Amino acid sequence: MNPIRGIHEHDGALLRLTIDRPTGNVFTGDLMRELTSHVRAAAGSRTLRLVVLEAEGKHFSFGAAVDEHTPERVGEMLPVLRELVMSIASSPVPVAALVQGMCLGGAFEVVLACHFLFAASDSKFAVPEIRLGVFPPVAAVLLPRRATQALSERMILGGEELGPEVLGQAGLVHATCPADELRGHTNAWFEKTLMRFSAVSLREAVRASRREFLDGLEQDLVRTEQDYLTRLAAVSDASEGIAAFMERRKPHWSHA
Repeated sequence: MNPIRGIHEHDGALLRLTIDRPTGNVFTGDLMRELTSHVRAAAGSRTLRLVVLEAEGKHFSFGAAVDEHTPERVGEMLPVLRELVMSIASSPVPVAALVQGMCLGGAFEVVLACHFLFAASDSKFAVPEIRLGVFPPVAAVLLPRRATQALSERMILGGEELGPEVLGQAGLVHATCPADELRGHTNAWFEKTLMRFSAVSLREAVRASRREFLDGLEQDLVRTEQDYLTRLAAVSDASEGIAAFMERRKPHWSHA
């Protein structure tokens, strides 16, 4: 079964991309490549005014596949994640994420690139990589840009799971509602706002409003990614944390 369903709604004004990959909607490299393709193709529609990214099930996503974080595979996975993030961040068509349940790691990093975030009341957001002896390179760049340095440090250094109220205070969450009302609430908002606007004018507004945000973004992502692949790769605890998670045991930190 295809892990991503793409459906046009509102006479082609809205594209709904639904991730459905049991269990936990884990973001594998293949899924991220397919999602990148969908987002890029959306720019070719003259009438499209919003791309909605959502996921089936109780949870939005448990994050990027941990087995692709091993020393042998992470060098291939991180550029794929960066490419997806940049495709969303630079999309001329606004992208909205609808999040319920857990939104972790690489999935949260993808959501950070979106223009709008609608969160269920029960949603939880985290970049728990530090618990595995690593760090989230995309979040390290996007969180200070989109929110605050303080929130960035709280999430990246502390690995805390935070609810939509905290992210809302930082300006990241556009609206919060019960999970079963999330799609209806977003549709109502869309019908009152973006659906009524000129698609071409909206794209120009997106470009103007994101110009400063995008300035130097990809270079910073590449630099932080290289820090992960070179500096962190030399730390034995990074490999230990990933191995311990996959072996379902507590990590034995050497602090080296």
